[in-house]
Amino acid sequence: MSDTSTQVPPAQAPSAASPQAPNPETQTMPTGHTLADIKEMASLYHVPLSDETATAVAKGGDQSKIAAFENYLKTSAEGLYPTLAPQIKTGIPTAYLLDPYRQVAKSLLGEQFEPDFIGNPRDTQAIEGGSDPKTGHPAPMSLSQWKQTVMTDPRFGYDQTPHAIAAAQYAVQQLHQSMQTGPQMSPQMTPGGANG
Repeated sequence: MSDTSTQVPPAQAPSAASPQAPNPETQTMPTGHTLADIKEMASLYHVPLSDETATAVAKGGDQSKIAAFENYLKTSAEGLYPTLAPQIKTGIPTAYLLDPYRQVAKSLLGEQFEPDFIGNPRDTQAIEGGSDPKTGHPAPMSLSQWKQTVMTDPRFGYDQTPHAIAAAQYAVQQLHQSMQTGPQMSPQMTPGGANG
């Protein structure tokens, strides 16, 4: 008796040409932008944006709607960062204005430090902790004020950084050395010196 059952062909591995699900982060939408582009635009202005909103913007509309969205981000940034609003209004993205403060903090606290200029009062001091000399209104700190704040405000933990520990050790060494050698007397201070 012969076997009349049908044979099922073995499963085939998917070929390289078979379609894969598109990556929404990198898929170009009808606007000509990817979801990552929209998120980057929001990040440039330091405006928080949900994935849902970013997806809706990337999918919905034409280039003019993207331009309108960028104007929305600028206006939002002016409201979020009123002390930086005049510069943002001229077209300078918030990220560019905040970068010097970020770099000063990173130089003191390490590359892993990332300030949160929106949600952390410790970090918002950089952009609100100064004072406009003409009006007395809050203004961004100078970079030297910001550096001093990062080094002295205990919330930053600067005293626990390798930079601070090395500076403290150096100061102790200098103090120890000066105690070992005694005060140095200049020729004017020595008896019979230049003024004696």
